[in-house]
Amino acid sequence: MSLNDIPTYFADIAGTTEAVAQIILSIIVIFAFLCPYLVVAHKKPSPMISLILVFLAECFLVGVGWLDIWVLIMSALMCAFAVAFLGSKITGD
Repeated sequence: MSLNDIPTYFADIAGTTEAVAQIILSIIVIFAFLCPYLVVAHKKPSPMISLILVFLAECFLVGVGWLDIWVLIMSALMCAFAVAFLGSKITGD
């Protein structure tokens, strides 16, 4: 069994389509990347480090074939716009 076959097996077990299984498994992998950092930095987690970890997890998932490249591009654009918007609110520009 390879990593590409895991969503197919999960879809058979859960009784869903393969696309839904890919999304569910992708969310689980993203949380697996993000949760150790959030546990260690529970007092004051940095949003930028969280964004970097989510981006790295999505890069891994695109490489494995569970996510399409457009999902990575769209989430990178949304994060860039969010950082630009929040940065302008913080600095007053």
